[in-house]
Amino acid sequence: MKSLVLGAAGFCGRHLLRRIKEEADSEIIGADIVRNPSGLACDGYSAVDITQADQVAELFAREQPDRVYDLAGINAGQTADIYKVNVIGRVNTMEAVRTQCAGAAVLLVGSAAEYGIIPEADCPVTEEHECKPIGPYGLSKYAATQIALGYFRQYQLRLVIARPFNVVGAGMPDSLLLGAVIRRAKTALAKSDPAVIRTGNLESQRDFIDVGDLVDAYVKLLSSDRWGETYNICSGQPVPIRRLVDLALSHAHRDVALEADPALMRTVDAPVVYGSFEKAHAAFGFQPRTSLEESVRAAWLSHS
Repeated sequence: MKSLVLGAAGFCGRHLLRRIKEEADSEIIGADIVRNPSGLACDGYSAVDITQADQVAELFAREQPDRVYDLAGINAGQTADIYKVNVIGRVNTMEAVRTQCAGAAVLLVGSAAEYGIIPEADCPVTEEHECKPIGPYGLSKYAATQIALGYFRQYQLRLVIARPFNVVGAGMPDSLLLGAVIRRAKTALAKSDPAVIRTGNLESQRDFIDVGDLVDAYVKLLSSDRWGETYNICSGQPVPIRRLVDLALSHAHRDVALEADPALMRTVDAPVVYGSFEKAHAAFGFQPRTSLEESVRAAWLSHS
C-alpha cells in the first residue's frame, strides 16, 4: 500500500506521516514545496509546487499512489497566493488523480472556516449547516472542497473530505493562535521582566482538537469507503480562548502578564463556535481521546 502525503512538511503533515507509519505494509511518499525538510517519517520525498500542474501530474504518474492525503495549502499571506495555492492547487491535484491514478483513494482536508460566522444557537454545527465563508482562507477552502466534490460526481473519484476545527499539539506553527501565544510568551520570558505579551480577544470560545486525534481520524476515514462525504473532525466542546492561553502560560517558569491589543482583534468574530462529530463517530468510530491539557503541554514543550 503506497500513501502519498501532500503538505508533508507542515504541522499536520509531519504528524500524519508518523501515524501512517503505524500501518502494516505501508510505503509513504511525502511531497511539499520545501526542498530539503528534515525529520520526515517517509520512505521517499519530492519537492513539488502544487500550483504547477506539470509538477503535480509528474509526481502522481511516477508514484502511482493507492492513497492520497491532500493536506497542501496555506492559511495566511497575500490574498492572491491563498487562492492560487488552495484553489488552483486543488484543481491540479484532482486532475492528476483523474488522469494518472483514478483508482486511488483521496482524502482532502477542508476547514471549519468554510462555515463562516455561525450563530451560537446553531452550535454544535453539523455538516448539513450552510457554508457562508468569510475571508480568503475560508472562501478558498470552500471552493477547494466544491471542486473536489465536482470531480467525485463527474469522474467517480474515490474521494472523502475532512473538515477539521482548531488544531492544537506539538510542533504548532506561529500562524496558529496557540503557536503565536507560545512564541510571544517564550520571547517575553527570555527578554523582559516583567514578561508581558499582547493578545487579541480572549473571550471567544472555540472547538480545539488534538493533532494526534486528527491525523488518526484521517487514516481511519480514508479506510472507511465513505466516498463523496464530508466529516467534521472536532472535540464537540466550546473552550474559551482565555483558558487555552492560561493552560499554555501555566508551563512558564514565571508569571506572564496579558495586555489586550486592538490590532489583534478580529473585526468579525463569533462569540461561540463548536462542532458536532456525530457523523464521523457513526461512520468510523471517531472519538477525541487527548485532553486539551495534554495537547497544550505538548505544544509548549515542543516550541523552541
